[in-house]
Amino acid sequence: MRVHSSRKIEDLKRLRKTGFSINELVKELKIPKTTIWHHVHTLKLPRKAVISIKSKQGGSHKRKLENIIKAKEVANTILLGKDRELSIIFSMLYWAEGSKGDCEFINSDGRMIKLYLNIIQKIFHIKTNEIKPTLRIFSGMNKKKCLLYWSSITNIPQKEFIIRINDGGIRSNTKYGMCRITIKKGHFVLKVFNALIDQVCKELL
Repeated sequence: MRVHSSRKIEDLKRLRKTGFSINELVKELKIPKTTIWHHVHTLKLPRKAVISIKSKQGGSHKRKLENIIKAKEVANTILLGKDRELSIIFSMLYWAEGSKGDCEFINSDGRMIKLYLNIIQKIFHIKTNEIKPTLRIFSGMNKKKCLLYWSSITNIPQKEFIIRINDGGIRSNTKYGMCRITIKKGHFVLKVFNALIDQVCKELL
């Protein structure tokens, strides 16, 4: 457990009393959200601070709703476009194999990873510099061989890969490990993915 200095905790409480939101405190002090909540949830705040915090929460909720509406519009536009069939394939692919909490796709099958990358680049216009590739391998695997394989599959230089060894297990039956594709700052993109899945389900079910 990481221990924060008393000075930092004092700064945390002082900023909270001036109206800083939880998210603003995380960004400002680089402290986990749970730790911040532990130290501030019992604080008695000035009325101005309470009003300020509530106004930000309302703004955040409004922006979230706006982004959801915008994501639905983008998804509908894609489904009405020339890549409709490909977008339907993608929605089923991500629904089955994609992460629900983050904009991530992980698989041990190079064909799936290649298909996923081709679609997000063609339909969603995701550029290579917006992608963070991670290689998960296990003890006994040839690191260089696995890295070379996934680099050739993704067309991403080997130096760009983050490598995790025995992350989530100690062995695997996969030949080259697993590749995880993360879209950087992909919060809105994930909303579009989910909107696309919802729309396709409504049409097909």
